[in-house]
Amino acid sequence: MRLTVVLPFYNEEALLASLPGVLDRLRAALSDHEVRILAVDDGSRDGTAAGLDKTPGIEVITHPQNRGVGGAMRTGIENATGDAVLVYDPDEPYPAPSLAELVAGLEHGDLVTLSPYHPLGAVEGVPWGRLLLSRGASRLYRWRMRQPLHTYTCAVRAYRLPGARELVAGMPTDFTAAAYLVAAAVARGWRIHEVPAVLRPRPAGRSKMRLFRTIRSHLRLLGDLPVTPKNDNTGS
Repeated sequence: MRLTVVLPFYNEEALLASLPGVLDRLRAALSDHEVRILAVDDGSRDGTAAGLDKTPGIEVITHPQNRGVGGAMRTGIENATGDAVLVYDPDEPYPAPSLAELVAGLEHGDLVTLSPYHPLGAVEGVPWGRLLLSRGASRLYRWRMRQPLHTYTCAVRAYRLPGARELVAGMPTDFTAAAYLVAAAVARGWRIHEVPAVLRPRPAGRSKMRLFRTIRSHLRLLGDLPVTPKNDNTGS
């Protein structure tokens, strides 16, 4: 399969030293596929852009100004080529071998998400504030959308192309983008598949998520979403 892997970056200079190892593990996990790696620098103000330009084996798109993580994801998905696009965080919140399971999941779904809140998933060492927000938001989205998914907020996913480009039209630019994309997929009748995974804390740098701002954004999105009928287009 021909894959584009999108890596969003914003002020991630602290991760650049470990990036070659991340890329090696990523390529090893996807060695059965033709892989294009696309880094999106979202208007970083540190040395991220310069470091990415010096990193071999990747393509780089640079935003002149910060657009938010959803904006970086949208740019990556819109510029993806091949059969599918994967979004992966360069701080490796999930082990790279999980990417192979994401691709395999495309046999069962059009959108495949890693799922730490799946009964067979797990969370290790994640700060309680982030965990409370993510798990709580996923439960609210599950109730609101009436879809039998366990995780709605994980951004590490695989999407079939070219359909994924239709999903990103109008998507939020903040951390609610992942949940919005599930809603957009449900509205289009996409099959959604979950892969159990282990979520771990980032090894370097700091998360750019602002807790209370993100809570407000999730509540706003929850209020804007239509209540959808329960369907069986999801699987684990």
